[in-house]
Amino acid sequence: MSTALIDDVLAWSTSRPDAPAIISTRMRMTYRELGSAVRRTAARLRALGVKPGGVIGVHAMPEWEAVLMLAVLHEGATSLHASAPVSAAYGDRIAMHLGRAPGSASAGRTIDVDEQFIALLGAVNADIDPRPFADNGVVRIVFSSGTTGTPKGIAFTEADLRSRTDSARLNWMPSDPFFCLLGIDTVSGFQTFAWSMLHGQPWIVPGNGEVNAELIRAAAVRSIKTSPARLNELLDAVEARGGRLPAVESVQVAGSLLTSRAIRRCETLIGVRPVYLYGSTEAGTITRGTADPDRPSRLGTAVDGAELRVLDESGRPIDELGVVGVLEYRTAATARSYWGSDVEPSPFHNGWFRPGDRGSLDELGVLELAGRTDDLVNAGGSKVNLADLDRVLAELDIVRDVATFAFELPGGLTAIGIVYVSTGDIAAEVFAERMHRAAPGVEFRSLIRVDAIPRNPRGKVSRKHLAELLEQP
Repeated sequence: MSTALIDDVLAWSTSRPDAPAIISTRMRMTYRELGSAVRRTAARLRALGVKPGGVIGVHAMPEWEAVLMLAVLHEGATSLHASAPVSAAYGDRIAMHLGRAPGSASAGRTIDVDEQFIALLGAVNADIDPRPFADNGVVRIVFSSGTTGTPKGIAFTEADLRSRTDSARLNWMPSDPFFCLLGIDTVSGFQTFAWSMLHGQPWIVPGNGEVNAELIRAAAVRSIKTSPARLNELLDAVEARGGRLPAVESVQVAGSLLTSRAIRRCETLIGVRPVYLYGSTEAGTITRGTADPDRPSRLGTAVDGAELRVLDESGRPIDELGVVGVLEYRTAATARSYWGSDVEPSPFHNGWFRPGDRGSLDELGVLELAGRTDDLVNAGGSKVNLADLDRVLAELDIVRDVATFAFELPGGLTAIGIVYVSTGDIAAEVFAERMHRAAPGVEFRSLIRVDAIPRNPRGKVSRKHLAELLEQP
């Protein structure tokens, strides 16, 4: 039998044909149109040789990536978002690429998803039935952020998809219309798309800050999930227009910590205080709590069905409250391993997952995050937490965006650099002086001004990639 996701989409195309299925600033597609596009695309893929059980890499504009993902499922195969890093790391496991990410090397058979591909769909006979999908087969492979190395894949079965979308509805989809500002290539974006398709609701396609503000107003969006970087883009767009988003009742943020300034700006410009969602691609949502501008590293308490504990360096649970250690957690949906790769040492332990984060728990069970294990560096004989340093510097009114990184000096010593986006034409000496005042105990050995800090689709920064900017002219 086919997957529920395909069965439901095709059923909605008959029972709710004129209901909106996909909404963006580029297009609007009803469930009738979506069902037809999926069938026609699936027939084309069948003719091109897509087989049940195969892994198909997809890279196209989001609206068409959604159609292609459903068409791949229609043919009993598995899709993944084929970013350049994913294609480079897992190309030998991908049977066919539909579209290619910029910068990707040739990786097996690639079909261009261009205007010609789309135009030819009109001549395709769409009178075909979905191919059977294997019991416990993989519906979609979703990748981690990859900020600490090669992106790592989590395989979603039909059961995983049901479990995670149910959890999403419970923990971070409080009201409709709901809008996730993270794309379909992220775990939150994929779950939002899947939930929408399973329930006959419209999937709103995110864009930049201006686009998202326009969509929120047009669709009277009531609840949002986003990352700190995407929230800041939205706040900039709202501020530029000089108005609020009157329908919005809930703003939820995941991926990294907000600055105190961002929390207060959200309250001022949107009228709500953001809520933190802490978790991972590997396990789902773990904690939830209202952000506190006076203590922005406090994330909230464990959601129903999630267990969280703090370990010492030897892996034993720490019973004492307020002591910082290595975080470990689990849910019913926690993965057991990564798809297509082995990671040593494994972060999976008897149903538990260690994300590489550090933190502590108080007497109320509130998690306070203390950065990642690899954010702690020894620079000039002093231990520096780069995540804490990012937040301190981000509070300065002379930067729109900022991130720090560690790099090695001749002789093997570790130094700290800063990449920043300026709020105006401010001299580098002024930046250096203000940053030294903000973090007086830290010596900065490199200061790099850019137009935009490179971030992944989740809005996260790879410190390794920031260090590579030193090599550029």
